[in-house]
Amino acid sequence: MRKSYRKSLVPLFAVTLVFSSTSAAYAAGEGTPTNDGYNIVALGDSIGTGYEPGMNLQSVPYGYVERVYEQALFHGRSELDNYAILGLTTPGLANFLQAASENRATTASELQDFPPTFAVDALKQANDTAEKAPELGKDLAKADLVVLTIGANDFGEIVKAATGKDSTAARQIIQDKTVETMNKYTEDLDKTMILLHKLAPDAQIVLADQYLPLMPSHELYADLDKVGKTLSETVDAKAAELTAAGVPVKVAHVFDPFQEKSSSLTHFNAFDGFDIHPSQAGYETIAKAFSDVVWYEYRTPAPRPADVVNTIVINGKETQNKPVFKNGTNFLAITDLADAIGANWNWDQKTKSVTFSKNGKTVVITIGAKTIVVDGSAKPLATPAYFQQIGKFTKTYVPLAVVSDSLDYQVVFRNKLKTAFINL
Repeated sequence: MRKSYRKSLVPLFAVTLVFSSTSAAYAAGEGTPTNDGYNIVALGDSIGTGYEPGMNLQSVPYGYVERVYEQALFHGRSELDNYAILGLTTPGLANFLQAASENRATTASELQDFPPTFAVDALKQANDTAEKAPELGKDLAKADLVVLTIGANDFGEIVKAATGKDSTAARQIIQDKTVETMNKYTEDLDKTMILLHKLAPDAQIVLADQYLPLMPSHELYADLDKVGKTLSETVDAKAAELTAAGVPVKVAHVFDPFQEKSSSLTHFNAFDGFDIHPSQAGYETIAKAFSDVVWYEYRTPAPRPADVVNTIVINGKETQNKPVFKNGTNFLAITDLADAIGANWNWDQKTKSVTFSKNGKTVVITIGAKTIVVDGSAKPLATPAYFQQIGKFTKTYVPLAVVSDSLDYQVVFRNKLKTAFINL
């Protein structure tokens, strides 16, 4: 039986940084990729991995990183690489970035000292990711957006030090260690941002403050609430300082949305009563804070009719006509698909075939055929095009992904949203 990640870390807060490129990917507007695509890199701690209690190496996360990626897909062709590491601290991140800058693989133990209670699977995840430091450097060099959560494990030391003490002693510890931890954190954060800026020189930075996932009834809530507010003010000040120094920084605030909502936005009351990682609602709340800063909106698919399984979003717009999901494939009528992707098309009644042309490519699909012809070359087709009666009309339905792939479109299906994104 595999061990859970749950014992690996108990963060107090979550912090997130977003680097948004001012390069060619923004030519169409901030946060809007052009035909060159929009590359996202995720860094940081367990919040970046999308961790929730009970997860292990086989778990498929759906955290704020995945949601930020989906928001990017609403705006155009996008890619995601996630290098977040469970239990990572700010100094550990700095070591990871240093290894990336030197194009050398590293290990978890070289990044930082992980506690003896760190789960075996979590340590393996840390080692596997640390080894990819050279790939991280390459991805950062071409990144348009870097999403980073860091600081939770730094400030978690305050809670650990106060645990088991009486109220008076605990409050004194919080007061003393807050100053010490805050000074160290801001110093480490400053160094990390400078190094990260060197690795991604065209990036604009969006720095999020940290959330406090304690219930208001907790005896130390008021004391730790002050820590959270002070940290938010510190993050704002650091953003202004970095911007003045030539490193453009924006702040996405997550502290306020989490205020007094720990019961629904974290797992604080579940799994032995003390796991403060975000719930699904919490991860969406964090993603909205990022999206508001980068795209000034947070999009979700429109409600689907009962007989429609999936949503199709082509170049940022949902198709108005119903897609058909058949044999694991999404289909659209010829005219609907051609209009949506801006392709020219021609129907040949004699051969029962349709010809699409776009981006200098030509695709021929024949009704019932198990192959398609792309620029004169035949390629296998798992699910053929077919006729379907719609009211008084017979429409020709063609497989969406095959046509789009053949015309050099990006096709990404996001299962949680039940949405297929197709971007030029």
